[in-house]
Amino acid sequence: MEIPKLPTKVSAKLSIEEIQALKTRWLALAANFNIPDEEAESIYDQIQYEYSNWDRAYHNLSHIQSLFALKDQYATELEQPKLLEFAIWFHDYIYDAKRKDNERQSAHWMQELLQDYLKPAQLEYIRQLILSTEGHKARIQKKDCFYFLDFDLSVLGADRATYIQYKDAIAEEYRSIFSFIFYKQGRKKVLQNFLTRKRLFLTDTFYKYYEKQARANLAWEIKPN
Repeated sequence: MEIPKLPTKVSAKLSIEEIQALKTRWLALAANFNIPDEEAESIYDQIQYEYSNWDRAYHNLSHIQSLFALKDQYATELEQPKLLEFAIWFHDYIYDAKRKDNERQSAHWMQELLQDYLKPAQLEYIRQLILSTEGHKARIQKKDCFYFLDFDLSVLGADRATYIQYKDAIAEEYRSIFSFIFYKQGRKKVLQNFLTRKRLFLTDTFYKYYEKQARANLAWEIKPN
């Protein structure tokens, strides 16, 4: 069985061309919902600012880029792909390793910035997608939610070299906040909780291709060196 290579990328910084491509993508999405050009530019500037904070070694624009690559790859499987794009843009809009309400704050700011342009039902759909990333448990039983969560966790099923980059980037985000020992203990607990799940990936496609590698990566990180 040939396993499709994940387009997951871990990088602290994107090139100017990559950032411009993301902006072009955002402006096209905004135009679909009749967001005025000036307002769309302003919202994008806020998005880029948040995702470019110095303390984001993983939850940054590179992560967003990776999710869009997966979204494009599985576009035919999605029910409301444009609404899912908004969820990708905003799901880590607020990210502070010290906070426990990042997902709720991100959903709040999505609504604040888009409420004048999207319908209430659309906003609620995006909100539920974003909130599903809290604990990575689907709040709505929709294919979009299952794929969105699998996209977000896809790095767990990446090749070992990419996974190591991810592991190191996550550690860097916590390094200035927690002691090494405290971080390792907390990280081990999170990974062990993932391994107790019946399935890490919710879609049959991701489960088939990446579940085994993901579990191997998690077990490898937990194992004492």
